[in-house]
This record gives sequence, C-alpha cells and structure tokens, in this order.
Amino acid sequence: MAWTLADLSKIETDTLRKSVIDIFLMESNVMQEIPWETIGQLTTTVVRMGALPSVGFRKVNESWTESTGDTLEQRVENIALMGGYVDTDKAIARAKNTIADARAIRQVMEVKAMAYKFNDKFINGNPQSDPEEFKGLEKRVDDIYAEGFTGQLIDVAGGSTTEGILNSSATRHNFLDKLDQLIYAIKGHNPNFLFLNDGTLLAIRSLLRRELLLDTTKDMFDRRVDMYSGARLVDIGVTATQTTEIIAADETKGGGSTEASVYAVKFGIGEFLWGIQEYPLEVDDIGLVPSTPTKYRTVVDWPLGLAVIDPYSIGRLYGVIASAAA
Repeated sequence: MAWTLADLSKIETDTLRKSVIDIFLMESNVMQEIPWETIGQLTTTVVRMGALPSVGFRKVNESWTESTGDTLEQRVENIALMGGYVDTDKAIARAKNTIADARAIRQVMEVKAMAYKFNDKFINGNPQSDPEEFKGLEKRVDDIYAEGFTGQLIDVAGGSTTEGILNSSATRHNFLDKLDQLIYAIKGHNPNFLFLNDGTLLAIRSLLRRELLLDTTKDMFDRRVDMYSGARLVDIGVTATQTTEIIAADETKGGGSTEASVYAVKFGIGEFLWGIQEYPLEVDDIGLVPSTPTKYRTVVDWPLGLAVIDPYSIGRLYGVIASAAA
C-alpha cells in the first residue's frame, strides 16, 4: 500500500513527530502527495521494461515462433541523508519573559527549512555536483532525453521567441498547444501535477481564465489549487532564503534570459515516480546535549530519495516567458 505523509499524519500518535509531519505538509505540496516506499537500505535497484517481446500468429496445428526481443533494464537509486539538529540554549528555553516557546519556534524554522530543501532538490538535485543529495527532476528529464525519449523535453517555441505567453491570442494558443503536448507525453496523458514558479502560475491562471479552461480544487488545508486538464498547477515555491525561486525565472535553456520551466509528474510506487526512504521520518527530543549541556536538542532524521521506472512519468516544458500583454 502506498503511504503519503498526509496518510501518516491522520494516524500518528506521537505529538512531536506529528507536529513535524504537519509542518512538512503545510510547506511542501510535493510531500502532501508523493507516495513513500521504505527500502531499509541506502540504495535500491529498480527494473525498467525496455523493448517488449515479439508476438505473432500461427496456423492450425503449427507452433508459435519463440518470443524474442524483450529486455529489462536495471537502475540504481540512492538515498540522501536529510536531517538536522534543532538546538536551543537552555537559558533561552527557560526564560519566562519570552512570548512563545523558544524550542518550538526553532523546531518550526528548522522543519520549514527542511521542507524547502526537499522542494528544491526535488527539482534541482544534482549528485554530480553534490554527491550527498538525491537527483531531481531536471537531471532526470535530461537523462531520459539522452536515452532517446525526446518527447519528454519540450521547447515552447524553439528558443526563438521573445514574446510572453499572454502577449497575444496567438502566443496564448501556441503555449496551450505546447502545454497539451507536455501533458500528453505523460503515461495515460494525465499527470498528477504541473510544478512551476509563481510568475508562471499567475500567467497560466490568467491565460486559462481568458480561454475558459481554468478549473480549481482544494488541498488538504482547504487552500485553492488551480487545475488544467486534470493536473494540479502547483507553485513549488522558494528555497530557505525565502527569496530565491526553486524554478528560476531567468533560465537560459530556451535561448533567452527571462524564461522558466513547467515540470509534469505522475506518481506511483513501482510504476512511475515515487519517494524512497531507508526508514520513516524520525524525530527525537534528546534533551540536554551531553557534550554541550547548555543546549537542548531535537534531532530530525529522514534518509530519503526518489525513484522512477517509467520514463513517461516525468517531463519538462521549457522556454516559458510569463509576461503580460503590452
């Protein structure tokens, strides 16, 4: 059975762990929905189907030709050791003139930072530049494109346009054609999510509203979520700096300098894209640190990563210019 953090939050009885889970859920739309598999080790091997076997016909009283041509491909997915210490000086923790619990505030800040870190690496994780992190969508789409799945990486306009997607009726419809192409490239033609930045989300919302194509739903916190063609449009947000967008608005992949991307994702354990964890999230209040008995410490520990089997479960549309009409 696939478990998400949202599922675990409903049945968690440890108040400290539940408080951490709920912060993750509030700060990360990805963590609300991605299913997790516990693998009990630091790596796992996934098996992807390659070419399918041959199938033929036979005459009466004759045999079929032996099936040939089927292949299986093995891929190794790695765990990244995400976590942190939440330390609070005991003098601050015990002060009676503070307006809030100092340890609780530090915990909220640390867990929010972890949620933002996960969101960032979900898109931008690159073990080649930092072996301690897991591989994100950008590098995974590049990998499958290099393997020949060229339909999973789509340029809005071949890198030649300088017009925003709201510039005219023609540019609006050109963008919708490309967005539909991205959606169609995902297995079943129905991705769960379209991840983008805030400027792109607002521009697409405006475009879909003008074309009477905008749908909406609510998330688990009763917040509005925009939808198009059955997929949720989600602003993946900023890094822990609170200012740097995870999906940059100044990408140069499409040939310009004011462009961004939209990532399409379909989740499913053992089928599409899913989360892997060596063991589930652990949160431990260890009290005063033995080596530094002037600090209280809470340890948040979650060894995790991503795994993907079907190359058609992820895709990227790049070269999106989210400017309004002149």
